[in-house]
Amino acid sequence: MNGYALLSLTRRNLKIFLKDKANVFFSLLAPLIVLALYVLFLGRLQEDGLLSALEGMGVTGAEGLISDFSDSWMLAGCMSCACITVPLCACGIMIQDKTRGISSDLFISPVARWVTPAAYFCSVVAAGLVIGAVVLCVCFVWLAAAGAWLLSFRDVLGCIASLVLSVVSSSTLLVFVVGFFRSQGAFTALNVIFGTVVGFLIGAYMPITYFPEAIQQFTFFLPGSYTAGLFRNFMMRGPLAEIAGLSPAFAQGLESEFSLTFDFFGAEVGIGDMFLALAVAAVLFAALNVLVAVLRRRKKS
Repeated sequence: MNGYALLSLTRRNLKIFLKDKANVFFSLLAPLIVLALYVLFLGRLQEDGLLSALEGMGVTGAEGLISDFSDSWMLAGCMSCACITVPLCACGIMIQDKTRGISSDLFISPVARWVTPAAYFCSVVAAGLVIGAVVLCVCFVWLAAAGAWLLSFRDVLGCIASLVLSVVSSSTLLVFVVGFFRSQGAFTALNVIFGTVVGFLIGAYMPITYFPEAIQQFTFFLPGSYTAGLFRNFMMRGPLAEIAGLSPAFAQGLESEFSLTFDFFGAEVGIGDMFLALAVAAVLFAALNVLVAVLRRRKKS
């Protein structure tokens, strides 16, 4: 009975989110901002700067490779934002149910008390995976249509694995944070503020290396930074390898400047470490969610 109730409530929450077209749009607002800024002026500025640097090293004829590299960097930023903002907007169902008294009705229903919070979490993850998968397919189509498809089968699998782990990790964190909100107004303020700054904090608009050192160190403690790092590694590996054929030194500089690896207080953070960081964050905040639920149950009893 509890399993069926969990599935039914998860499906109900997911349907409510997907039917709200405005909510779905705003969940994709940050990725759309990244895309718009890139298309309007950031892409041209970035390509011109990289080409000038290459020409200064005596390398010419790399316009296509630089364009492929820049497109991959931009799409990695879009995916990174989507893995965070979509679960955040999906958490809005929790707030809606609280303000309408639906949560109280669900808690006194003849099912285990863990079913309702578990259904909220599962629906947030499901929404992140569904919308994230659509965005990832759009990114792949963009690369193929632009003639910039340099991903191997391993890179595609890496992007899918990054999507799954990133959505789970961000969902556990956001469900924990949103669980302390009680009003729609407070949640809307969080959504607006977080959706605005997340692109900067994870380096979607510009590389983290451009920020002051204090800000760079702060980003090391954000799971979203490792999400962005993973997507960059898998999406940009092909173009970076092609650039390395022209100038290995320049390719190595790009790898560092565009945050494909992190210097975590002197320790280099690679792909495996990024996966581990997201997994640890998911386990940590899942445990905190369980702890908060237990404490609230004891307080009510």
